[in-house]
Amino acid sequence: MLRKLAIGGLRNRWKDYLILLSGLVVSSAIFYLFETLATNDRYLHANGEAVSFTGYIFNFGSTLLVLITFVYLNYANSFLLNMRKRDYGLFMMLGAKKKKIGQLVWLETILIGILSTTMGIAGGVLASSFVPQLLTKMLGITPKYYEPFWMKAVLWTVFLYLALFLLGAFVNTIVMVRKPALHLLKSEQVVSKNFMSWYIQLLQAFMGMLFLIAGYWVMSEPSILKQKTIPAALLSLSLGSYFLFNASIIVIIDFLKKTQMSKKELNAFTLGQLKYRIHDYTKILTVVSMLFALALGAITTGIGFRNSIENTARAQSAYTLGIVNPSKKQKKWLSEMDITKRSTYKLKIDESTVYFDKNQLRHAPFQIVKFGSSLYNIKYVDQKVAALEKNSDEIMTFLPTANSKHSVKIADKNIFAGINTKTETLFLFRVKNITNDYGLLQKVENAKNKNGMSITGQRPKDNLVNGSFGSFKQLKAIYGGFEFMGAFLGIAFLAMLASCLMFKILSGAFADVRRYQMLAKLGVRRSKLKNAIKKEIAILFAIPGVLGVMHVLFGLKLFEGLLENPYYAIWVPFTIFALLYFGYYVVMVLMYGRIVLKKKNGQSD
Repeated sequence: MLRKLAIGGLRNRWKDYLILLSGLVVSSAIFYLFETLATNDRYLHANGEAVSFTGYIFNFGSTLLVLITFVYLNYANSFLLNMRKRDYGLFMMLGAKKKKIGQLVWLETILIGILSTTMGIAGGVLASSFVPQLLTKMLGITPKYYEPFWMKAVLWTVFLYLALFLLGAFVNTIVMVRKPALHLLKSEQVVSKNFMSWYIQLLQAFMGMLFLIAGYWVMSEPSILKQKTIPAALLSLSLGSYFLFNASIIVIIDFLKKTQMSKKELNAFTLGQLKYRIHDYTKILTVVSMLFALALGAITTGIGFRNSIENTARAQSAYTLGIVNPSKKQKKWLSEMDITKRSTYKLKIDESTVYFDKNQLRHAPFQIVKFGSSLYNIKYVDQKVAALEKNSDEIMTFLPTANSKHSVKIADKNIFAGINTKTETLFLFRVKNITNDYGLLQKVENAKNKNGMSITGQRPKDNLVNGSFGSFKQLKAIYGGFEFMGAFLGIAFLAMLASCLMFKILSGAFADVRRYQMLAKLGVRRSKLKNAIKKEIAILFAIPGVLGVMHVLFGLKLFEGLLENPYYAIWVPFTIFALLYFGYYVVMVLMYGRIVLKKKNGQSD
């Protein structure tokens, strides 16, 4: 019987559950996707050290996703209980024992958990089938041994998400059985109390501004609190957002009601609607603003890491690549690149020493990177022969690994000519843009000479590549992993915040039906009512959005030590996110309008 009641409850309100559970489905799907990358040891080890490091990145992403999902699930559970309170109260009035009601609550919560987790895993498997193409584009690799369906990922997803729902079911059961039946039956008739003394409002507004300023300052000076910076910022911004919403919005609404704007169309009605429910929205607006900041911040920093790959790599070496004894084919590829600096050195190698011609190094000095005030403020300077004799580590990176333990000796022209060993040629060059010439550089790196050596001087089994191109490839894998993680975390957080806000708005829609019907009977045109709905929902979407953007703008300062310019091309992620957020707004307006504006025969638009 309990099973039938639970399934019947889910069936009768499937549209409401669909909105609320969309965030959980997206979250579990992305968690599964991350785990296919983080727990597949064969994939991680077969694709190089840089890709192996991305396993740690996706483990971090999975952990962060679970923590945020835990917060989201608390709100989802509270919404689910509010939606079913009247039904539970009715069952109690008809004679059902609280123990049975508790079992029903527990069963419904677990059913929702199983359903959302199953759908999430199915969606994750589908999304994972496109991962090889994404990894090829973002990380610059063709992944080996990647499996879209990975049993470890399935088990971890089931274990963690069902554990969250089991905890939620336990809490729901305790909360529900303690409430009397009459309280549950009248839960929908409870009116939000908006009364607050002016001095309490002033105090909360002051505290809100103080916490926000503290949070922004902490993010602007991360060196002060170090590892504690992010937890301190999250706590400060959450408290600041809550107090600011709770104290200031009513004041702003009261001010707007006294202006001429409130007398136009149905603006007074819209402002009254907002004032009536704004205190009930304070907590959810705070959560949505924080999720908004996390979602937008994840996408923005992910793109920021990608934009920093080129300049970060160029800061690692003055030369893009070094080639030992270039062939005709290699020279042909080189002629197609946009090369800004090239140097050719003759060298001779015996059992213990690498000899360079001093005359050549004087006329074409070997260059090194000199750093300015930051990691990205660099210039390439000539290294004097005397300095090169004292420290030859960097030039040795361009020679075969078999000679890595050799010493370097810079000999005069006559002495160099008298050394009785084969003369080799080391060609060093720097391209204008590694990204543009990536394909040609990859061909150059993969080419082999007659002795089976790669032209960079590395054995085929070696993974190291000399010059800034080697750093570029490693950074492309690592930073590409951050971009990949940031994009999907942003999608997950966006789905959560949108489903929270949409469900909160829709939960009050049925109570608004009578108000809109009354306005319609008074002769208000349907088009005016639609505009009123658009304005009201736009304000509820805009309030957390504006504060979330502020959080992101200050939060990006945390990455100034890692990224060349965290604010570079910031309009790209902001525009993408704004379009997605606007899409949720449009869906919300349509759904809300279908509930409160049930069109009758003969009604005018």
